[in-house]
Amino acid sequence: MTLEHWDENTRKYVLYRTTREHSEDCTRFPFEGIPKRVFLDTNVINVLVKYCEHVFDHVPIPADADATLAVDIEALMHVFYVGARVNWDLLSSQKTLDELSCTRDSSLRRELLEYALGIVNQDLDDDDRRHAADFGRKLIDAPFVAALPDAADRELIGNAIGLGCDVFCTRDRATIVRKRDLLRQVPLRVVTPAEWWAHIRPWAALWC
Repeated sequence: MTLEHWDENTRKYVLYRTTREHSEDCTRFPFEGIPKRVFLDTNVINVLVKYCEHVFDHVPIPADADATLAVDIEALMHVFYVGARVNWDLLSSQKTLDELSCTRDSSLRRELLEYALGIVNQDLDDDDRRHAADFGRKLIDAPFVAALPDAADRELIGNAIGLGCDVFCTRDRATIVRKRDLLRQVPLRVVTPAEWWAHIRPWAALWC
């Protein structure tokens, strides 16, 4: 399963085959709704590092990859291809670093932390970091995120809010995405990588 059609003749992805389809997506995903400040969940950073060749160098996705993983890899590939030409903010937090530090494979742990540190340190001062960390800890027991069973997830979403993000991107469909209808008071959108790409897709030609 792939998100977009690859045209062997033009050696390009064909995002839309008809103007009607494109117009419908423009209506569904208005330009103003494109995520501009995105918090990357730990599981998304894992994919970006483990499958960096596929995301950033467009190496074909392994044929034996799980279908959901394959979709997420392709979506991130499209997002980062367009994003290289746009000044969207990608953020993470100290809590993310703490989670990545628990990776057992020392080589992978080093790569994950190196990538995440680049995100955490991006244009953030100490006050920003402290505010995000404090907000995350306070949100753990907040009733409007009680639907999330994992305290770490509640803290990360709090970090994202504290950093002023408009989107929290996660691959955790079982315990976060499935519960997002119960998070209506949370002032950011929870999206999967494929949904992130869906918001950008109608407008990708503006930058490519």
